Amino acid sequence: MNSQIPHAPFHLEKVLLDRAEAERCLLSQTRRKFLTSAFGSLGSLALGSMAGSRLLAANASPSGGLAPHFITHAARAKRVIHLCMAGGPSHLESFDPKPVLEQQHGKPMPESLTAGQPIAQLQGKALTAFGPQTTFRKCGESGIEISDFFPQIQGIADEICVIRSMVTEQINHDPAHTYFNTGTIRPNYPSIGSWLLYGLGSMNENLPGFIVLTSEGGGQAQPISARQWSSGFLAGKYQGVKLNSIGDPVYYVGSPDGVSTPCQSELVEAINQLNQDHAKVVDDPGIADRIAQFELAFRMQMATPELTDFSMEDPRIIAEYGCTPGDGSFASNCLMARRLAERGVRFIQLYHRGWDHHGDLKKAMAGASRSETSVASAR
Repeated sequence: MNSQIPHAPFHLEKVLLDRAEAERCLLSQTRRKFLTSAFGSLGSLALGSMAGSRLLAANASPSGGLAPHFITHAARAKRVIHLCMAGGPSHLESFDPKPVLEQQHGKPMPESLTAGQPIAQLQGKALTAFGPQTTFRKCGESGIEISDFFPQIQGIADEICVIRSMVTEQINHDPAHTYFNTGTIRPNYPSIGSWLLYGLGSMNENLPGFIVLTSEGGGQAQPISARQWSSGFLAGKYQGVKLNSIGDPVYYVGSPDGVSTPCQSELVEAINQLNQDHAKVVDDPGIADRIAQFELAFRMQMATPELTDFSMEDPRIIAEYGCTPGDGSFASNCLMARRLAERGVRFIQLYHRGWDHHGDLKKAMAGASRSETSVASAR
């Protein structure tokens, strides 16, 4: 037994080293790193599942909808309405009070905060601290601090979640929007709506499962590119479809004069047959997507008129949104989002282009937030 004793310190040292290494690994897994690695794993898993192009091409339910992927239990998420205030509303004027910044208002900005930072359009200029232009209130039982620019959101404080820890290194609008929607600034990555549609499938056979609406007003209308709702390396059937906010939501939704529904149906069937014959030769999964989109477009001609007919909508609902349906406003798009959700559209994304404020912030925030006041009933 005594011969075993000299080995004890060695084993103890190894255990302590292993434990220290494990603690270092644990500490290195910050929330941001975990989310980044989890997102990458999701992409790898999707790529692996798509290795068989035939399987992906056949991923359409018999009735024409999109079947879900990776569903091992009942999905709790039914649908998502994503409201994106394009341009970047100031977090310092909305949900992120900074008492110290308020105390430093008008004083020179500490160089320790700006040294080495990419400060767009302000290089070489004397920078001063700029405090919040409104007051904040602790709202609801949760005590979430919300600015007075958003009185209606203050009233629903206990129904929302505010995350103040998210950051990005992207300082320009388009890369930041791309990063937010896809998790990367690299091209050809699927947007969040495409991933959700891919994972959960479609609940409506006559409308796209991922729909986008845009509006503007209240500030500078920052451009929005279609890559924000791109399906990236996923199949084209998971692409977001942008509807018009004014007039016909889809161009040429009606049949031309002299073209009857049976006649158009025959045309679609003939085109599909040609595509099917072509698919047997080239084995291209994109052809199956093209066939599905032709059929969806035909069904949309039947479904879209009912979608945009507000004559049967409860007048009280319209009054709550404070808009004229179809007027192109953000409020009208919120009302349309409600109708889309009621009809089983899985992911609805609303971009309001009016939150790019470069000056007169107090007036700009007040004006933009007033243009959003009717969103409260769309929660």
